[in-house]
Amino acid sequence: FNRGVPDAKIRTYDLGARKASVENFPVTVHCVSQELEQISSEALEAARIQANKYMVKSSAKDAFHMRIRVHPFHVLRINKMLSCAGADRLQTGMRGAYGKPYGLAARVRIGQILMSIRTRPSLEAAAHEALRRAKFKFSGRQVLVHSKFWGFTKILRTEYEELRDAGKLHFMGTHSIMLKPKGRITARNAMA
Repeated sequence: FNRGVPDAKIRTYDLGARKASVENFPVTVHCVSQELEQISSEALEAARIQANKYMVKSSAKDAFHMRIRVHPFHVLRINKMLSCAGADRLQTGMRGAYGKPYGLAARVRIGQILMSIRTRPSLEAAAHEALRRAKFKFSGRQVLVHSKFWGFTKILRTEYEELRDAGKLHFMGTHSIMLKPKGRITARNAMA
């Protein structure tokens, strides 16, 4: 039904030091939605620019990694109305009111993470302020949450270093996972 859907305004979802090791940035701050709503791709792009600009200004381009966690897939439609003189002769009102594609939006749940910044402990306040400024680009209510996990992993910051020293982590570049004692027995997971 939707022929010729326009492209999303937001192009890139990862900024800063995208390839930085999981070891470099232990601190993470999230912007979490408190509403069930749709956020347009224009609003996501505006928030991305705002947060990136503040982080680059207050630190450096390679001192953080920011990720936009929602993607605008939902197509918005508009039933265009004429507003010139004599338009009432041409228009059909609500007859055949299925609209033309107008833009894209991300459908957001309550408690869903919109944006995340991982950085060094010294720049935690700057990351908080960057997301606070980005928040103003969205309608509805958002809260900022300081994560208890290490970077973008699912491993607690309190446990990460002892697990790493014990050799129980599998590093995957920007991410790491805990080794599980299951699957094929290899040198890596034999002692997990």
